[in-house]
Amino acid sequence: MPAKKPAKWDREVDVVVLGTGGAALTAAVTASDQGAEVLVLEKTSQIGGTTAFSGGIPWIAMNRYMKEGGIEDSREEALNYVRRLTGGKEPDPALLEVFIDNGHKMIDYLHENTALRFTPPLSYPSYYHYLDGAKSGRSLDPKPFDLKELGEWGDKVRQNPTFPPLTLEEGGAVGGVDFAKIAERMENNIVTMGRALIAPLLKALLDRGVEILIETPGKELVLDDEGSVIGVIAEQGDQKLYIGARKGVILASGGFEWNQELIKTFLKGHITHPMSPAGNDGDALIMAMEAGAALGNMSEAWWYPAMQDPTFEYEDRVMNQLGGGRMGPNSIIVNRHGKRFVHEGTTYNDMPKSFYQYDPVALEWPNEPPVWMIFDQQLKDSQMIITMMPGEDTPDWVDSSDSIRGLAEKIGVDPDGLEASVNRWNENAAKGIDPDFHRGTTFFENLPGGGGNPAANIGPIEKAPFYALPIYFGALGTNGGPRINADGQVMSLRGKPIAGLYAAGNAAMGVLGQAYVSAGGTIGPAMTFGYLAGIAAGKSEARSI
Repeated sequence: MPAKKPAKWDREVDVVVLGTGGAALTAAVTASDQGAEVLVLEKTSQIGGTTAFSGGIPWIAMNRYMKEGGIEDSREEALNYVRRLTGGKEPDPALLEVFIDNGHKMIDYLHENTALRFTPPLSYPSYYHYLDGAKSGRSLDPKPFDLKELGEWGDKVRQNPTFPPLTLEEGGAVGGVDFAKIAERMENNIVTMGRALIAPLLKALLDRGVEILIETPGKELVLDDEGSVIGVIAEQGDQKLYIGARKGVILASGGFEWNQELIKTFLKGHITHPMSPAGNDGDALIMAMEAGAALGNMSEAWWYPAMQDPTFEYEDRVMNQLGGGRMGPNSIIVNRHGKRFVHEGTTYNDMPKSFYQYDPVALEWPNEPPVWMIFDQQLKDSQMIITMMPGEDTPDWVDSSDSIRGLAEKIGVDPDGLEASVNRWNENAAKGIDPDFHRGTTFFENLPGGGGNPAANIGPIEKAPFYALPIYFGALGTNGGPRINADGQVMSLRGKPIAGLYAAGNAAMGVLGQAYVSAGGTIGPAMTFGYLAGIAAGKSEARSI
């Protein structure tokens, strides 16, 4: 049950924001700019959450940077494209329009009122480039930022140890290797990608005098007798901190991908290997449910086929990584029966949806991970795969064999099934076709090269030794949560706004449903509804608490 009003508050402010990712910091900026006294609470010792850990790309239609680059865009084109991908399965169709209509306003506001700047990476096109309404330039690349501008706070911006300090355009998310530029930026504390999005927003809050408390998770909402949210109970070590909120509480502290109980309760796919930093345990979801929130999009997540180098750790855990190689010509993905079951080069959000298919005859989930990426020496010699560079010796943690059957036996996959799958793949590869799953036909599988084609994406698995790497059920985060309206207000089970409660980002329902529209498909809506929630909460009437 939500907590009742205490006899005395430890702190009283206008707006409390939970979290420090893109949605949270944007909300804090806009709430503060309405004249509200804002307090930001962060669960961990680092600033930025999943956003800082990510590529930091928001997807925003009709943005100012497209216009400056001479790229035409329109509301109709953007909505046609988004609706094609959501397929009518979005939780509230009206919010698609709210997102498209306000995303570019959010970008304008941050451009005019903070140090955050973007460029449209034109060499990194839309994932679904062939669809009606698709445009390059909607995925925005944060410009490099000098972390020294934050003073002592610069050391608190969360890092991603796998992304070099290169922009998306420069190859930061795809293994860019401009070593001179990397060294120069590291020496001068210049950051890119997710850190370059978070750092200017953090600077904006510091410039405004907004207080940020780290290692202070919000745990319970405080409601009055009418069911309005009037505060939050946070924790600092063993101490409880009762914080009153005269205007509202904004939940923007991430999803629940690290909470196995919530995963089993809500998701149709069982996330075993989250790609986000640990700490997204569903605190905001639990608080919203206790306050009587209606929920939306709860069966979905930002899916990702996770891979691991078991010797690579981050924050005392083996780090789940983006992997690589699955689109390469000399590789396929098979299940435990040794059978292909998916087009290996579809987008990272789409491909794992095949993991939770059910076989009603065999009464099993045949594609339940781990599944296996099977490849040969040709691929190993030509591409970076997880942390393996071409030409390096094979690490001990990679299974290999001089024969396909021997490899199958080593990894516990049906040998007959794997031999049959590799033989069929090789026969078709000799003809440059894939009649089973149509490799070489989707745009994403050869994104930098102008789209998939047989030369880039189809090739035989024939040069020993042969290798196998497990692929797990991963996710960048969950995207189900409390239902929200156009102002980011949380809705009750009776369809009314819960006074004083707002949500944005992965702490709210995903307005795009099951769709990931392109690079930035998570951060774009998150920042847009953070912007709207901050404005609504900040300008609302202060209540007696």
